[in-house]
Amino acid sequence: MIGSYCIDDATLVLYKGSDEFQEPLPTEDEALKCFIEYGEFRIQDARGQIIVSNTRVRMRPRTIITGGYTTRASNTISEKDLITFDGEEHAIMKFMKPRDFSVRALDAYLK
Repeated sequence: MIGSYCIDDATLVLYKGSDEFQEPLPTEDEALKCFIEYGEFRIQDARGQIIVSNTRVRMRPRTIITGGYTTRASNTISEKDLITFDGEEHAIMKFMKPRDFSVRALDAYLK
């Protein structure tokens, strides 16, 4: 269902972790079909504070990971990844899954 709404093209820059000197490893780019929505979105961060995002990216569901970046499987996403569109890189602030009987989409709120 979400596939018919994914009319925008973006690039997902996959974070691959750090080496033994804490230098970031080379990233990997992946094409992303999504729906980019601009507006003012008030969301709550992990500390309970209200933060404002100006962009929401709705995409097909992906597995959210918090570790194991060097051996990433396909169809995963992390808050350390970047989403690039319109020539600019955007950091991800938070993920949310729209409430439904089954998860059919994933929302990423950007800085």
